[in-house]
This record gives sequence, C-alpha cells and structure tokens, in this order.
Amino acid sequence: MRPLAFAIVLAGCHAATSPDDAAPDVDDLFPVEVAEGLAPTPPMGWNSWNRFACDLDADLIEQTAEAMVSSGMRDAGYSYVNLDDCWQEVDRDESGHVVPASNFPDGIAPVADAIHALDLKLGIYSDRGTATCGGRTGSQGHEVDDANDYAAWGVDYLKYDNCNADTNAVVQQTQYETMSQALAASGRPIVFSLCAWAFHEWSVDAGQLWRVSADIVDGWGSSNFNLVQTRRAAAYAQPNGWNDPDMLEVGNGGMSDVEYRAQFSLWALSAAPLIAGNDLRTMSDETRAILTNEEVIALDQDALGLQGAPVRYDGQASVWAKPLNQSGTRGVILFNESEISLPVTVSWAEIGLRPGKATVRDLWAHKDLGQATDRFTATVQPHEALTLRVVGTEPQIPTGTVSVSELTPTYAANLLGLVERDASNGTDAPGEGAALSVDGTTYERGLGVSAPSRVIYRLGRRCSSFHAVAGMDDGATGTASFEVWGDDERLFQSGPVAASAAQTVDVDVSGKSRLTLLVTSAGDISDADLADWADATLECE
Repeated sequence: MRPLAFAIVLAGCHAATSPDDAAPDVDDLFPVEVAEGLAPTPPMGWNSWNRFACDLDADLIEQTAEAMVSSGMRDAGYSYVNLDDCWQEVDRDESGHVVPASNFPDGIAPVADAIHALDLKLGIYSDRGTATCGGRTGSQGHEVDDANDYAAWGVDYLKYDNCNADTNAVVQQTQYETMSQALAASGRPIVFSLCAWAFHEWSVDAGQLWRVSADIVDGWGSSNFNLVQTRRAAAYAQPNGWNDPDMLEVGNGGMSDVEYRAQFSLWALSAAPLIAGNDLRTMSDETRAILTNEEVIALDQDALGLQGAPVRYDGQASVWAKPLNQSGTRGVILFNESEISLPVTVSWAEIGLRPGKATVRDLWAHKDLGQATDRFTATVQPHEALTLRVVGTEPQIPTGTVSVSELTPTYAANLLGLVERDASNGTDAPGEGAALSVDGTTYERGLGVSAPSRVIYRLGRRCSSFHAVAGMDDGATGTASFEVWGDDERLFQSGPVAASAAQTVDVDVSGKSRLTLLVTSAGDISDADLADWADATLECE
C-alpha cells in the first residue's frame, strides 16, 4: 500500500542549530510546497452525468469548456472537462478498439484538441465490466487497448465505473489494478478516478481518487449521506490520493442556495474533488458565485492535503476543521443540519490551537469578523455551513515526560466519531468508550481510536522518544495496522494486528517536528477495528 505520510517539503525554512533557536509558538514546517504527482491537490473540473446523463455530444462538451473559461471557473482552478457514460458505441470494431458514438462524429481527439487549446484538460469514462452502466462497451479484457487509445487521443483523466462485472472482491480489485497499470504504461499521464461505489483500502495504491459512496442525487439527504461516508475514510486522504463523495450538484435545482453552499464548503474542507455537474452555459449568477468562491476553494486546494474532520457533535450541529498551510491557521465549518437556527460554538482547543486570541473570517461573506478569545460562537441558519478561516497560535511543544493524551493534537481524524483520550473508542458519539484494555491489561492513559485514524502532534524538534503499547482493544473483533511517522519518515510499522497481539512501540523521534500516529484497517474499513495507543508517552526536553 502507498505509504500514508504527512509528507513535508520545507519551503524557505531553516533548521535550528539548537533548541533555543526555535520559538515555542513557531512551527518550522510551514509553509509546505505543493507535492509532485498527477493530483497533488484534489482535481477540479466538470462532468456531464448529473445534468445531461446520456444526452451529450461534441458540441455540448466544447461549449461547456468555453463556458468554463468565460465564467471564471478556469481562473478559479477548474481544469478538467469530463465526458461520462454514453460517448462510446455498444460494440467495438473488428480490431477490438472502442468506437466513439455518432454524437462524436469526428472522434475524441479533436474534442481533446479543442479543450487543450483553452488550457483545459479532457476526461473520459469507462467501466471495469463488459458494459457500462448505460449499456455501452466496457473495458473488461481490453484495458491495455483502451488505455493506449485514451493516451493517443489526448485524454487526461479516466473515471472507471463498476457496472456489469463480477462482484467477487478479488476480481474487482484485480480489474481496477489492471486498468491502473495500463494507464501507467500508456505513455501519457492520466489521472485515475476509481468509481467502485465504496471505499476499498487497495484503492489507495490504484488511483489518485476513489469513490467512497453510492451515486449522489440532487437532494439534502443524499449530500449528507455521501459526506458521512467520506468522513469515515478521512485518515487516508493525502496529496495524490483523495476520497471522492461524488460530483457536486450545485445549480441543478434540487436544493436551495444555502444547501448548495453547504455542500460546496463541506466538499472543500473534506479535500474532495470539486467536479461540477450543472449546465455551465446557463448557470445563474448565484451558482457561479458558489462555484468560483476562491476563499472556499483554497480550503480544498491547500497544499497540506489533510481532509477536514468533525471535532464536535452537538445533536444536529457539528464543528468541522482542518489545519491549513500557514502556522496557526485552520479551516472551520459550523454545520447546522437541523430545521431551526442554532447557536454553534467552536473552541480553539478543539481545532488544535492554543487558547487566547485568534482572528476569524467568514469565507462566504468575505468579511473579517475580528478577534475572539478562546472560542467563537455564531447563530447558524438551518442547513447552513458557516465557513470560517481562523488564525491563532499552534499548540505548545511538549516538555518532560508527558502522556500523549494530555496534549492538544494539531489534527485528528477517526472512523467512529472523535479520538478518545484515556478511553477506548465507543461509537460515533463522544465519551462512550470504556477503559483502555489491550491483551488483558488495563491502562489508565492513552488514545482510543477506530481505524482508519490519523493523529498529529507538534514536537518542535524537542522530543527524543515515543513509547506505547499498540493493539486492538479487548473485545474488538477487527484487525488494524499501526504506524508511527516523524515528519515524512515512517519510524514504525506493525503490520496487521489482531486481538491479543499487542506490540511494544519504542521509537526515536529526535530532530522531528511532527509526530503522526496512523492506524489503518489492514483491509476494508469496519466498525470493529477498535484500536488503542495504550500508555502512549513522549520524552521531551
């Protein structure tokens, strides 16, 4: 599996020559450079399916590309114009090659040329089965032929669906990996978007983005369901690998503008691909304003590549946050799913900042809201996602011998609700865990998590070692793998750990600025993957 690192590339920063050279409130890892690769930030573009389904042709695609330019979307970061199903014929030619349908009379290459001339990129669609969901020819048994044809035509992106194919899990994985390998060997860089309708851990190695849910429909319930599925896999997101809750429905008419702004904000904070699905040629000014809000887009395209995660649940209100690529900076959403207005509060400690003063900016009003001390409260309207940029101070660097559960993490993502301190992970609700217990031993201190989980702490190059007992919580029936990272170096990897198989972790973290505790599922994610970092401690100056 591709290493899941919090990869850091220093940009214009220097290492201190002694501990006193680094002030305790300065994080020497900011800013980071954008990573290399096919999708160092989540892809942004447009796809034909949500609005047009099979009613597409070459003129529509070229007109949409022109509208992407004239609307300002290209300048805001959108680059892909993606054909979905029904661009191809039902049958292949005598040589086994896929044939563009009559709605593309000159083929795909001229469409690619027209799109490239606008400084945009072309995406295309196929399926791992014998036929696509729309009944056109699939790629099963023709992966190399199709990948080479896409490369020859100038295609830059492939969405690969899951219809009309063997449902055996091993066959499914093999077919997706076969197309991944064919694209890599085609001689052209082509982003691979896996559409397997659910998260699979092998997707992390196979493509640059992967669907985590069923197809979205243009409604509030569907949007929130797909968001939850994306949240469950948050720990896997990183540059060149993104959880995909499916395409945006903004502007298609099934939700209010408040709800569309919420969807757009939550997709952006979740580091999800921003793939519009409306008619760009006729969209309203309000829809265009949503899709081109560069302050919200910046949350999505942030170079750190972390996926926003909930930090608090209050009934039908929740607080979501993620660190951004500037010291002390967080993207924050106060989200109200209810039908009535609610006051929602975020504390700085919840989003990994030190108590004290921080500045707050509303990214939809494009307005600075001034400074707030320790916390911020706002009244959030029904179905609104109040979207904020908060700039405060990073947590203090630990000193002495300290339990990790006493520290404020910079970031925490977890399958089931919140990471628990000094308790096992229970359910989605916070505080429902029991005492930490691994291989028959009970521990007073540590972290209870549910894989996949990622927790990040500041070290400031002032700590020497990390110690823990890593294992499945007693009573858990799942399996997980434990990893310890110092900056972008993996320092410990357990391999799959089942019940009653605790591992002692003793890791040298000297000279490291960040500690990342990563727990993956060692297979597809499951609510049974309850794991503990028991007696987790740091030795620091």
